[in-house]
Parts: sequence; structure tokens; C-alpha cells
Amino acid sequence: MTGQLPPEAISDKPDDLMPLNESTLLLTRPEAQSREFLLRCETLAGRKLPAVISPLMRIEPTGDTPDLGRYATIIFTSGNAVRSVLRHQSLKGRAVATVGESTAKLAMSAGADAQALGEDVEAFARNAEGLKGPSLFCRGVYSRGDLAEKLRDQNHSVEEAVVYDQVATPLSDEARQLLAGSSRVVAPVFSPRTARLMAAQGPIVAPLTIAAMSQAVAAEWELPGEVVVARAPESQRMAELVVSLLLP
Repeated sequence: MTGQLPPEAISDKPDDLMPLNESTLLLTRPEAQSREFLLRCETLAGRKLPAVISPLMRIEPTGDTPDLGRYATIIFTSGNAVRSVLRHQSLKGRAVATVGESTAKLAMSAGADAQALGEDVEAFARNAEGLKGPSLFCRGVYSRGDLAEKLRDQNHSVEEAVVYDQVATPLSDEARQLLAGSSRVVAPVFSPRTARLMAAQGPIVAPLTIAAMSQAVAAEWELPGEVVVARAPESQRMAELVVSLLLP
């Protein structure tokens, strides 16, 4: 269920709930990822944060996963890919290379011998010299960065498997009302596609600050509003940016 956090998850102290700048956090990642990110932000802030969760996409596994035993290394760039593969096959004992520490930790929790080679596709490609092949890059329908092509340019043997789809969904009525209001909204945006999907939800009347994960994300935002880019394309850096925008 999307929308505001349940009452039991929010402090009943108004001055504890609402930061002094009276901003609301709008989270548009899939539900589980939005709640995980909100928890990260609240841990950093040391308090509950006013938030509306309204995913702009839902994750649907495709079921199209080749036999992992054919590959020396399995590559993931997102937790969604890890979870989709785990619906059909085990990662126990398998060599896994990831973009991002959080994705590596998720694979390790499933028994994989996982290592993060970078926090973005470019860093992964730079650090892929020792990548053992053949490898399988498990990804979504919408994938950015052309990782497989970058690795092939380095003479790595890489196959690709589309293991999930990111199906676009509209903002909830609550989120639309938030964007039509007069109070400031802080919206973390993690991908160029999400930026495009959100911009298409207009009109946006509320004072809006986009916390962009990268310059590529920022470049996709063409509507009015403040855009601030995280210091690095990492979830922790995004959380730090969001908290700095929400709290005085």
C-alpha cells in the first residue's frame, strides 16, 4: 500500500515529526526500496520524517533466467535483479560482481561470494580487469550505462538476461495533492527514467527540490524546481543529501 506511513510508525509529537522548514519527502521508488531508503534517512536524521510513498514503477520478474551454472560470474547492478533471480535459482556459492555495496550485501545474504566493483557502471568497468568469464549480466528491461558493451570492449565474454521489468505506474492521489500544494517537497530521484516519469505527472505547483543521484539524472529534469546532485551515486550519499535538505 502506498501513501503516508501508518500512524504507529510516526511519532505523535508534532515538533518531532515536522522539520523546521516544513518540507515533505516524496519517495517514488518501488515500495520496498522507498521504505528502506526512508529508514536510512530517518536513522541519519535521528527522527521520524514526514513522507509520502508513491512508486512511479513496480517491479515484475520476467522469469527468463538462464542456468547460472554455465557462467563463472553473475553480474548485478541492482537489488531488483538479485531478488528476481532468487525467485528461480540459488546464488549460494556463486561468484557475483555488483554495482554498489548494498547490492553486493544482498547477494552475500543469499550465500553468494559477492564483491562490489564500483558504485556506478563506469567504476565497475574500470575495475573489471580480473572479472572471470563467461559472465551473465542480469538486468531489467530498462538498463542504463551500457555495462555489457563496456565489458565486451575490454574483451570480456558477457551475456545478458532480462530478469525483470520496471512497469510505470501513476502517482497516487495523495502524491498529486502534495505536488499541487504550497508546502515544499523534496523528491529523491535515482534514475533518468524516474526523472522523466515524474516530470510527466505534472502540473507541479509546490516548491520542489529534486535530489538527483547523478548528473545524468539531473539532466533529465526539465521542469521548474531546484535540482541538487548527490556527491556520489550511492544510496548513503543520497540519504545524506536528503536529510540536509529536510532539516535546518
